[in-house]
Amino acid sequence: MIKLKVFIALLVLTAASSAWAESVMVNHKDAKIRNGPGTDYTILWKPRLYTPMELLAPYGHWYAVRDVEGDVGWIHDSVSLKKPAAIVTSEYVNVRKSPSTKSRILFQAPKNYTFKIIGTKNGWYKIADPDGDKGWVSKKHVWDGGKRAKKKKKK
Repeated sequence: MIKLKVFIALLVLTAASSAWAESVMVNHKDAKIRNGPGTDYTILWKPRLYTPMELLAPYGHWYAVRDVEGDVGWIHDSVSLKKPAAIVTSEYVNVRKSPSTKSRILFQAPKNYTFKIIGTKNGWYKIADPDGDKGWVSKKHVWDGGKRAKKKKKK
């Protein structure tokens, strides 16, 4: 019965989440997304370090979150932070030395690669990847945990 109540609460909060513009970043390599707010709930997936998530609602020490694909689950606050992060949504993104398309390309990151955001300037994010490599990426090639998450289509 309690699982049903939590599920119903999540549905209500998800429907109302358009007013909630916060995001969280996965901040631990062993983080798990579960189907409820507790360690007794099933693990749905294991996100990469620095994965951004749209924050739907807090519940105790847990956050209801939605990822870039629109999948919804729960993450514990001890393995996440209310800090900005980004995930590559294009086939790849050029990571540049400075925030300009004329700047030297440092490396390319493939789709679903994750970064923490450490700065922003004129449509660009200054980022650091899980290995500590830094650079700049255009905001139009990444998702930052904001409202752009795809909503799962009802079957």
